[in-house]
Amino acid sequence: MGICWYCHWGWPKAIKDIYEKALEKLDGNDSPLHYGPAHIVWEDENFDSAQWCLDNFDEYADDLSEEEKVVVRWSLEQLLLVPAHIINSQPEDYDDEHPENFPPPKDIEWEKYEESPSMAKEPSAPENTSEARLTDS
Repeated sequence: MGICWYCHWGWPKAIKDIYEKALEKLDGNDSPLHYGPAHIVWEDENFDSAQWCLDNFDEYADDLSEEEKVVVRWSLEQLLLVPAHIINSQPEDYDDEHPENFPPPKDIEWEKYEESPSMAKEPSAPENTSEARLTDS
């Protein structure tokens, strides 16, 4: 596994704003975003996978409350409204080793975390993470 490009550069502000609004709606509970139907997007930082997550939402949403489902679905739907050049802003030729050599596009506003939101703290795992968390396959 290489070095996380987003961990080095941060997230586009448009994406970070969606995440933070969802987190606010969840009263700071990041588990519904990082586990279950949006895992691929918010935990793995595959922002271009929002449609797949929505298409497969019900398959991975069993451990979420109805209120959590509404917020997680909202976050994914909001990502679909973000322009593709922002969603796909990680350089295609990134070597997975030297993020400092692959700066983000200058026409996109970035907000850097000390660590990316998905790495900033350990999300509080649902009781049965083996069923709630998507695999990387």
